[in-house]
Amino acid sequence: MLRLIPIAALFLLGAAAAEPDYHTRGWIEHARIMPENILMTAKLDSGAKTTSIHAEIIPLRGMMDPDESITSSSDADDLESEESALLDTQMIDGQLPDDPPPEEVDAIEDGVMSEFMPETIRFRLTSRKGKQVVMTKQVERWVSIRRRGGGVIVRPVVLLDLCIAGRVVRGEVNLADRSGFNYPLLIGRNMLKEASISIDSRKIFLEKRACPPDAEFPARS
Repeated sequence: MLRLIPIAALFLLGAAAAEPDYHTRGWIEHARIMPENILMTAKLDSGAKTTSIHAEIIPLRGMMDPDESITSSSDADDLESEESALLDTQMIDGQLPDDPPPEEVDAIEDGVMSEFMPETIRFRLTSRKGKQVVMTKQVERWVSIRRRGGGVIVRPVVLLDLCIAGRVVRGEVNLADRSGFNYPLLIGRNMLKEASISIDSRKIFLEKRACPPDAEFPARS
């Protein structure tokens, strides 16, 4: 006997089928900046709007040859197995903050910055094993952070390719001084959504490797 399915039920089935397939990860995971293969420990935070990475901005006067990079350890040293990685005791004990204290900094606001701000930026990233790589990127936009105690912090935003706990994603990342925080890389909602990642706040390192074996990024336009 043929059963008729109500139209409302068909609509619900279609909506469920259209929902993205989310991948659950812990609140701390392995990540790599690609294609430089820079291994970092990342905090995944759905409470953060944007993604932020610790970067040392190189002043224009100190700019190097475009093809030159700085390394303090061999590439082989940086290719450590994520499976054997351990968090520093300092991170586990939480002696440093994960994010700026709310009394220090207001929320990031997009702003139209001065026309004198550079269109490209040169910066240095440091991996978990101490490998340092200098990168030059086009600035997608500038953001300003108002300090509640007074003054404004200006940060450049660049486009980066990342592997986050086995998920490949390309997105905007603001360059910041995160030397006072536990984690050099903070993955915010912009990349969590793009990578279809949901967070289990009870777990860490649910994925043993940062990049899937077949990781591929689309060609840049």
